[in-house]
Amino acid sequence: MGSHALHPLLAAKARITTLHQHDGTLYAGCADGSVRYYDGAELKASYQLSRRQIDALAVLPVSGLLVVLAGKPFLVKADPDQTVSLYKLDHPSRAKVLTQARYAQAFAATTYMAPGKPSEGSATAAKTRRDLLVVGCSKKVVVYGAGARLGEAWELTLPHTPRAVIFPAPVYADLPGAVHLLYSPSASTLLHIKASPAANRLSATDLPMTGYPASRDGTRPAVPDSGWGRLGGFMRGAALPVGTRTVGGEVALVRDDLGVFFSSEGNFTRDESLHWPTVPEALAFSNPFLYSVLPAAAAVAGQPASLPTIQVHLAPTLTLRDTITFPAPTTGSLSVAAVNVGATSTDGRKSSKLLLVSTPTDRTLALEGSTIWEVRGTDIGEQVDELVREGRVMDAIGLVEAVGDTGLEETQRLPRLRILNALAQFARGEYQPALETFTVFNVNPAKVIALYPRTAISGNLAVPREEWMKLFGAVEGARLEPEVLPVIASPKPSVIRNAHLALARKKSNDTIASVASTSREHPDSPPKIMSPPPMDDETLPRKAVDELIYYLSDRRQKLGGAIPALKDPLPAEADLPSLSEVHAAMIHDLPDGPLIDLDPEQLLRTAQVVYTSLLKVYLVARPSLVGSLCRIENWVDVAEVEPLLREKGRIDDLRDLYMQKGMHDKALGMLLEQAKEEDDPLDRYPPTVRYLEKLGPKHLQLIFDSSRWIFEEDPGRGLQIFTADEPEVDALPRDKVVAFLEEVDWKGGITYLEHVFELGDTSPELHDKLVELYLRRLKSATGSERDEALKTLLAFLNDSTHYRPYRLLSKLPVQNAPEAQAVLLGRLGKHDEALRLYIYTLKDYAAAEAYCARVHAKEPERGLFLHLLRLYLRPVKEEVLVAPALALVARHGKRMDARAVLDLLPPLVPVKELHDFFLRTLGDERARRNEHRITRGLLAARKAQAERLVVGLEVKRVRVTDQRICPQCQKRLGQSAIAVHAPRGEVTHLHCKDLFSERLARARA
Repeated sequence: MGSHALHPLLAAKARITTLHQHDGTLYAGCADGSVRYYDGAELKASYQLSRRQIDALAVLPVSGLLVVLAGKPFLVKADPDQTVSLYKLDHPSRAKVLTQARYAQAFAATTYMAPGKPSEGSATAAKTRRDLLVVGCSKKVVVYGAGARLGEAWELTLPHTPRAVIFPAPVYADLPGAVHLLYSPSASTLLHIKASPAANRLSATDLPMTGYPASRDGTRPAVPDSGWGRLGGFMRGAALPVGTRTVGGEVALVRDDLGVFFSSEGNFTRDESLHWPTVPEALAFSNPFLYSVLPAAAAVAGQPASLPTIQVHLAPTLTLRDTITFPAPTTGSLSVAAVNVGATSTDGRKSSKLLLVSTPTDRTLALEGSTIWEVRGTDIGEQVDELVREGRVMDAIGLVEAVGDTGLEETQRLPRLRILNALAQFARGEYQPALETFTVFNVNPAKVIALYPRTAISGNLAVPREEWMKLFGAVEGARLEPEVLPVIASPKPSVIRNAHLALARKKSNDTIASVASTSREHPDSPPKIMSPPPMDDETLPRKAVDELIYYLSDRRQKLGGAIPALKDPLPAEADLPSLSEVHAAMIHDLPDGPLIDLDPEQLLRTAQVVYTSLLKVYLVARPSLVGSLCRIENWVDVAEVEPLLREKGRIDDLRDLYMQKGMHDKALGMLLEQAKEEDDPLDRYPPTVRYLEKLGPKHLQLIFDSSRWIFEEDPGRGLQIFTADEPEVDALPRDKVVAFLEEVDWKGGITYLEHVFELGDTSPELHDKLVELYLRRLKSATGSERDEALKTLLAFLNDSTHYRPYRLLSKLPVQNAPEAQAVLLGRLGKHDEALRLYIYTLKDYAAAEAYCARVHAKEPERGLFLHLLRLYLRPVKEEVLVAPALALVARHGKRMDARAVLDLLPPLVPVKELHDFFLRTLGDERARRNEHRITRGLLAARKAQAERLVVGLEVKRVRVTDQRICPQCQKRLGQSAIAVHAPRGEVTHLHCKDLFSERLARARA
């Protein structure tokens, strides 16, 4: 039994040529020029609107008009050519002919949201719903409703005549950016509508006529006829173009016997086309199915004429789901005159209703009229279960994706279907997408491990292939892959094959083409099912192992976030049976879902499965990664992997595993024994260094004891234990580390302290200790080494702000480093003593001036430059330093009081030496006076302006009575706080002030 069937809706006593559904009413256009209104199967009204047959109908819902495409209207004298007329929907007695749309061939209508006029008191214009009508005429297109009113027509001349018009979407938030105009079965264009000047508001872009994606069987359309002669005029007798919109702005167009899918930009939306056995006469989309009406084949001598058929394809995957044949009349065949999809509402849910019109081809039967049929499908949930039982999980996913699972009896089907599809992919050898899906949906890792061979990886978790679907919770009787049907050699008697297509849309992580779906759709040829690569202990596909590594690595990362988030700690591994002792069914029954939702025991078992399996996989495929796994915190079941590590000779990895279990003494003993056997330093020291770096502050004394032999042999490598970029190293108590280093290698202590200061340490004790070590190095250095050591010490003293100068000053003799003592005195605020050291001890006048400049930049009020000048010219016991004093005055005279400088200078100093000083000082004084005069003038002007403003405001008054109304909110002012608006004196509530001010500003603009 098929999933779709035809149900007769009504039998009309007239030949129906077109249908339209709107708001629960069915409009039927007839060959005699009448339009009939139906409510279900009941005829509500009939109106004779034309003497010629009705070719198309549409409703403009906003305007309440019925759009009719026919010949000469019955009530209006007009040209006998094809015309488009508008009638009132409730009483179509008078017609309004769209005179600009003469020689009309097709039209389409929609609605869109157009900008309206802003409401009073609002700056934003509200949008209004409007109708839009696009009419394809002889070598032109006319657009109604895009301008200021519905009657305003926009025209665009075209090279050919549009025979069909398709909007990519049912409604629009603005003017449609693209409308498909179909010239012929092989040529079409995109009409662009913009709210622009007349010259640019309509434009057209032709769609490609070649390069269509091939169908799955490799079929491509024939090269279209390059001559356009048959497209001229009205294309009398030529095949009409066929197409329909789907979802998301996509449009399906018939190109010969292929269905090609285009976007609103004119690009192909799918990498495969849909292939029919013959060119369809009509196409319709009702989510999630694409309906194609295939014509009846002509009668052959000795055989009756066949009947039209309807092919139902699943739109997301383009898989043929069903084929429907019309009931045969008593004689002759049938023709399908119209196909229409309308929206209905059932139990508060919106759905689509597909109607078709059939008319007998026999002239005698045709006089009895046409029949309107409704296509109905079975329950979506039943279709999904049936597809899973058949092994066509990908098609089941496409079905649920299109309709959503909210309306199904069982919700949340889509995630479970994706998991089952991943299982089918795994069985076909598509390991990467399968394991990615298992990761996304947080499948229990034990189920994934169960798909791998027992001896190599899964152990007692292994499950036979025939029980995989049951393990993953599929419906009873579900197949892992579609059944392979036998090849039937004899040809089918029917002209229309029942099922021959299985085309998928673009492959992605969410939608992978189901290879298994071809088994039903190709009954005349052998099914093409990919044979999965063998997987056993002897032949394990490399790709399967690699993808398992990626999967387990991801689970390991998720465990790292879930375990710390637990409210209760994980139980100790020693308190539970080992993983190999637990029954496999208990591990398989662990729930799917985020790891953070598991309880502590479930999470521990999951961690054991992940880490133990990952270590086994590493041993099989990537032995180089075994060590890294053993070195980090892990939940490997030691009892299960210890024999494997010893068998493979992975002693180092076993040592690292011991480390994670807390057996550090034993591990370090193994390292020391191995180091004694090595002569190469690269093999002798790094293992112990790396091990000690990972121990952390809890084992500080063990680190010190185990590292002494390294410092004795190679202090540089020993220092790496305390400077490595590891969180355990950063957590070590630095004061104790410095004390240890000062004992075994004090120069290494300098390097260590410099390292921790780069990390941002601000401890005063450590900064003091580094200064002491610098001084120790300075005392023992000579020559250029001493200069470099002094330079380093001074740079640190000048840059750092975390040491304690009063403590260091007491430990620093002047004769060893007077430069350092001067810096420390400056930090204590003893600037006089510091300057005396620079002047009289070091004789470094430039350093003294630089010192004054640094202090002046921070504390200019101290007048340190003047104090330095006083030391030069008024020494207590030392000689007078006139030359440095004059140089100081020349360079920094602006920073000193001129009168004080002149008082300090000796009387016999030549004026020529002070020429620059006087010019600079007098210039600065004059500039200050001018600035003061300008400032005083500006303040006086500002005061006068403010006084005039106050006087002007004080003379203005407004009168507020009980009847005075706020012009903004139209409420009485009363006793509320008010605001007066200049210049006319409008009075509003204080809280209405801002809105009314904006209103006044817009009125003045």
